[in-house]
Amino acid sequence: MRKTLLFSAAALFFAYEQWSFYAWMQQHATVSAGLAHAWTTLRQDPMVFMAWNDMGVFTAVVLTWLWRDLKKTGRTFAWWPATLLMGCPPLLVYLGKYTHPQPSTHDPRP
Repeated sequence: MRKTLLFSAAALFFAYEQWSFYAWMQQHATVSAGLAHAWTTLRQDPMVFMAWNDMGVFTAVVLTWLWRDLKKTGRTFAWWPATLLMGCPPLLVYLGKYTHPQPSTHDPRP
């Protein structure tokens, strides 16, 4: 169930990213125009800038965790640049593909 949910979320999020990029390109016509608009928005709206900074910190934390997990488990490091470049979809697939056993917190004593 968990694996199906994570794979489905990855597929839906990937489709959403593709649609968003398409809509962004339709609105701005070129990547440079879109980036110029994004930069102007970041500079003019302190809340957008704060959210962007928060996402940057969260991304750094996730990528640090992923790097350490890949190193510890000996899995291919291709997951790291895939997550850096594509965001959530590869990370969700990674979490669905590799299950991490959770220690039991249940105390069997009465």
